[in-house]
Amino acid sequence: MMIVSLRRLAAWARFLTMFVILTMIFYHVIAWVSQWFEPAYRYGQPKGPAVKVFAPSGKTDYGKTWIQMKDRVLLYYWLGE
Repeated sequence: MMIVSLRRLAAWARFLTMFVILTMIFYHVIAWVSQWFEPAYRYGQPKGPAVKVFAPSGKTDYGKTWIQMKDRVLLYYWLGE
């Protein structure tokens, strides 16, 4: 029969309690830091000079627009973006 001393049991309980408390503190610190780094509203309008990436042309000539789109797609794949 194995007898566990009260000192050993108290040391194990103290270790487990400290582990849980420090884990909770570490979790809250990481949550606070990540909240501090993350912007408040991610999908807002950008500030400063912005570049429009894609602007469809307003021409009614669909054949020419199709060629422009084809050239853009080929350039996209050529550059490997």
